[in-house]
Amino acid sequence: MVVSVSSTLVNVAEDAELRLVSLLADAAVAPVASNFALACESCVSAGDAAKLLHTIVNDKNAISALMVIETTEAVSALSLLAALLDRVKAGEAQLATAVADAVLNAEGAASGEEQAAVDRKITLLSVLYNMRSDSKEKCSLLRRMILLAGKFADTFLNEDSTLGMLLSEENASLVIPTKPRLVALLESWNVPDNDRRDLYQQVASVITVTDKRKQRFLLLLLQSYKTQIDAPAMQAAKDAAVGAIRDPVSLFVHQRSMLALPAIQALAKDSKTALLSGLLKVFLEGKLSDYQDFCAANGGEAAVLSPWGLDAAHCQRHMKILSLCTLGSEHEEIPYAVIAETLQLPETIQVETWVIAAVGSGLLQAKMDQLAQKVMVERCVVRRFDMDQWKALQSRLELWKTNVGSVLATLKQSQAGSATVSSN
Repeated sequence: MVVSVSSTLVNVAEDAELRLVSLLADAAVAPVASNFALACESCVSAGDAAKLLHTIVNDKNAISALMVIETTEAVSALSLLAALLDRVKAGEAQLATAVADAVLNAEGAASGEEQAAVDRKITLLSVLYNMRSDSKEKCSLLRRMILLAGKFADTFLNEDSTLGMLLSEENASLVIPTKPRLVALLESWNVPDNDRRDLYQQVASVITVTDKRKQRFLLLLLQSYKTQIDAPAMQAAKDAAVGAIRDPVSLFVHQRSMLALPAIQALAKDSKTALLSGLLKVFLEGKLSDYQDFCAANGGEAAVLSPWGLDAAHCQRHMKILSLCTLGSEHEEIPYAVIAETLQLPETIQVETWVIAAVGSGLLQAKMDQLAQKVMVERCVVRRFDMDQWKALQSRLELWKTNVGSVLATLKQSQAGSATVSSN
């Protein structure tokens, strides 16, 4: 995130701070405090950077000038304020937050120009972001920029924008765990989970439900809760559970292990969310028959789904695809009749439609033998990996070991026979 800085104000000139004060006072949307210029000049004379910053950020009219002057001048002015922060003692570290909040709350945009004002504020905050080195401050600045961007998410958070790319995953995959660029950035700064929480919460709150990045950041938010589960954690757990049921495919590899998260486990202990927890477990581990049994035991499909705004047709479709994936992880060859029975299809001719749907989801790779009426599985995700799956894996490895041993033995015999022939 880089913003070019004008040298109009930011240079080594001794009067740079006084020129900044004059610019802010003259361009203010409303008159600044009567003693503003004198107070600032006194701070400059005394070399008191902290007091100068306090004086500027506490005068909202002076800060409003940043919204009406030329963009290059505004960037230069903010750069000078950021440079002043470097001259502030450690005890005044909160001044960086004060400057950021002053920009965030600055007034001065003309009526009907809210998007342009948001663009200006994001630009100014990015200047501060680029000039600060403390990781906690950078997290705080990113949170404020994302808060602003959320007002016009289609423009400022789309996957082609600077902030949008930061929230997206490079080379995202359905079956290989990847992480958003933002997470990689935080990891490079060694930011603890607790300090990431507000940032993840902000991202999740401004992205629309239809954007899978919302669910991704809800899961990241939940992962930051290790022990104490508070009300925000419970709300995030509910939102993530509903998101995983609404779309169990797009983020399959990330959602597969979400039942182990403490915040998700807390849902089962709350009478208000226990039903949601049970439904989530079915979608993560069960088959179509489990889904139908669960709904029947809890008042019917409508009673189970409607409180969470879930669509019955979508849920049934996803459960059929997931059920087919479960079969694929259990068998290398699956007869059409078995698939039809599992998916409760009236005739086997519909099997091919659902195999195509499962392959299209990216969770299954398979070929169909229409003459033999069976599906040959090439690769399939594993929805649940417990002791049974470990035993199955062990059996396959033992079989592979035996087969390789047989090939090696045959090769040795062949080589020995060739050697004998040559000697004769």
